[in-house]
Amino acid sequence: MYLLLPVFMPMKVFKILSLFLLIASFGVPSHAQQKIGFVSSQAVIALLPVTKKANEELAEMQTKFLAQSQQMQAEMKAKLDDLVAQNEAGSLSENMKLLGQQEITQMQQDLNDHNQQSQETLTKRRSVLFKPIFKQVNEAIQTVAKDEGYDIVLDIDNGGLRYGKAMYNLTQEVLISLGVNMDNIPEPTTE
Repeated sequence: MYLLLPVFMPMKVFKILSLFLLIASFGVPSHAQQKIGFVSSQAVIALLPVTKKANEELAEMQTKFLAQSQQMQAEMKAKLDDLVAQNEAGSLSENMKLLGQQEITQMQQDLNDHNQQSQETLTKRRSVLFKPIFKQVNEAIQTVAKDEGYDIVLDIDNGGLRYGKAMYNLTQEVLISLGVNMDNIPEPTTE
């Protein structure tokens, strides 16, 4: 049996379809029916009120950091303009030119450092804000899957498994086949 896929099928859809077919073919007796579902976790996350609040906080932080950066740029430009004007007027000694260049270089480094630190702060804050949101969504997916009797739930946004009954987890078998000593390793679960 050949499966013909349209050339325009997105890779994400192809991966999910491949995963689905692979799972469906694993030694499941022909009389057993698996209930498989999928979810768009990104759509769920985007529609949560707490996500809007988190994004607003991040936008406020970003606006503040941008204003600080623009202020630093304006100060650096004013200093540079002043040095150029003094140089054109012939009132700068070589020593003053060198000091001015060093000051501009330091201001540029400070600006670069500020921008990098701002980005790191935003990234850390995003992680703090969204970690409980991701956890809440994952727990909701698991609850719905269990309540509705799903064996497997796939996430169409990242192609990953969001829920699976432990009986379908092959992690230990794969580790054993690779020669890993399983004595002190806890049994993995997806439930």
